[in-house]
Amino acid sequence: MEDFVQNNKLILLGKLTAGLLHEIRNPLTAIKLNLDYMKMYENDLSDEMSESIVSSLEAFDRVNFIISDLLDFTRKSMEPAKVSDINEITSRSIDILHVNADKKNILFVTELDKDLPHIFLNENKILQVFLNLINNAIEASEEKSKIIIRTSNHCNNNGDGLHWEVEDFGCGIKECDKQKILEGFFTSKQTGSGIGLTVCKRLLDEIGAEFGFDSEVGRGSKFFINFNKSN
Repeated sequence: MEDFVQNNKLILLGKLTAGLLHEIRNPLTAIKLNLDYMKMYENDLSDEMSESIVSSLEAFDRVNFIISDLLDFTRKSMEPAKVSDINEITSRSIDILHVNADKKNILFVTELDKDLPHIFLNENKILQVFLNLINNAIEASEEKSKIIIRTSNHCNNNGDGLHWEVEDFGCGIKECDKQKILEGFFTSKQTGSGIGLTVCKRLLDEIGAEFGFDSEVGRGSKFFINFNKSN
């Protein structure tokens, strides 16, 4: 019964979300343009006004991120799959998110298997997954900590597959929340939509990749993906 209710939620979301969110995004874009214009003259404004503009822009970014997550969940990418390098996609993800990590003085440590074979997949979809998981690790981490990102050329008992993982040493996930975080519409963050991990799982399910995690409160989390070489 719970699976039936959850599936109906997702179907309803897919039918209603896209058009509604596009309508929301249009006035939001106008608001951001006006805030950006005001920020150009921040030297002529009071400190309180400048801080208000900055906080409003940050709020816009949070709302826009949630909208993007929801739109990604409802649409299918038309880009074809191709032979791809998991290490290269990982490096691109790290380059994109370095700014976020630097704000908290977080060090990225990479342990990438140089002998990793290329596999057949949609690069933009996997980039989206890596960005989501690494950004989650950044948000969960304390200041001046580290995040380890690993790849290896085996992921199961017979060594057939590619393993990718991101490990943080942050807050960890409560035992009571572990069953909920991959179901969608659940988050312990004040600003999250609760749908990011659901998007990751859906994209990975499409190519038959295994997605899971290990976590302990106060010690951190490790999210992993096992890709089939035949993908």
